[in-house]
Amino acid sequence: MKKIINLLVLGLIVTGFSSCLKDDSIIGPDAPGATKNIIEFLNPDHIASGTTSTYPLYIKNFDIKPTGSTVIEVAYSGVDVAPEDIAVKVDLAPDAITKYNSDNTKSYTPLPTTLYSLTSLNLVIPKGQRTASFTINVKPDQFDLNAAYALGFKISSASTGIISGNFGTIVVALGAKNKYDGIYTLDQTAPMFDATSSTLVGYYPIEQELRTTGASSVTEYDGRYAANNYAHPIKSGTSTSSYGNFSPIFNMDDAGNVVSVTNYFGQGTNSSGRSARLNPSGVNKFTVNGDTKVLQVSYIMVQNGVDRTFFYEKWTYKAAR
Repeated sequence: MKKIINLLVLGLIVTGFSSCLKDDSIIGPDAPGATKNIIEFLNPDHIASGTTSTYPLYIKNFDIKPTGSTVIEVAYSGVDVAPEDIAVKVDLAPDAITKYNSDNTKSYTPLPTTLYSLTSLNLVIPKGQRTASFTINVKPDQFDLNAAYALGFKISSASTGIISGNFGTIVVALGAKNKYDGIYTLDQTAPMFDATSSTLVGYYPIEQELRTTGASSVTEYDGRYAANNYAHPIKSGTSTSSYGNFSPIFNMDDAGNVVSVTNYFGQGTNSSGRSARLNPSGVNKFTVNGDTKVLQVSYIMVQNGVDRTFFYEKWTYKAAR
C-alpha cells in the first residue's frame, strides 16, 4: 500500500509541474519527481490576458500594407537542451478562441483563411537546441478594422517531453494599425483627481502607447512604468502604481471627435467593477495632420457606478510602435 501511495503522489507531482509557468526553478531539477523540461509556446509578445483566463492572449498589430508576418516559437523549456530531435505537432485551435471569449467577455472571430497563410506546423526542435518556429503571414490591407480577428494554436503532440498545461495552447489576436496607433508623450492639462484617496495622484509626463482596437479606436498600453499590460500609471504617494482592470479606450468619429471612452477590461464587468466614460466638459478631440497627432481628452474612471477618478490629458505623437 505504501508503494502505491508513493506512486500516486509522484504522479500528482509530475502532473502538477506540466502546468507550471515559464520558470526553470519550478520545472526542476531539485523538486522531487519534477520534469526538467516542458514543451510550450514562447511568449510572442506581452501577455494581454488576465491571470484567470484559461488560455493566454497575445496581440499582434500590423501596418496597413499588403503583407505582414509574425513568428511563433515553440520551446523545450527548462534546464536542458533537446536530447534528440523533437518532433512537435501544432494544430489550429478555433475552440481556444471560443473559450477565451467566454472567459473574458470578448468577441474574437477566427481570421478568415483568405487573409493569412502558415508555414508548416510540423516542427522539429533540433538536438542540442531549444526552439523551433512557424510563421503567420497576413494581408493587413484587407483586414476589416472593425473586426476582432484571432487564431488559436495548440501543441497536439511532442515526441519527447511533457506539453505545458498553461502554455500548450495560446490565442493570438491579429489586427491592423489605424491612423491613431503609436507611441505618445502623455501629459496632463489639469491635475488628476481621485475622489477616494488624496495620496493617489497623476503620473505625468510619461511615454505611453495607443494600440488599435478598431477602425477608429485605440487603447492605452503601458509596458514601461507600472505594468507590461494595458494599464494607466499613477502615483501612490511616491511609488509608481496603476488602477487594476482599467485602461481607457478612446473612440473617435470620422472628424476625430472623441465620442466615447470605455474600459478595455469591460464596462463594470471586471472584478474591480470599473468602467470609463467621457467627460463632456473637455476638448475631446483627436487632431491628425500627417505625423502631427494630438489627442486632448477628459474622462472619468467609474467604480461600481460611482465617478471616482477624473483625468485631463494631452497625448502628443512621438513615433510608430
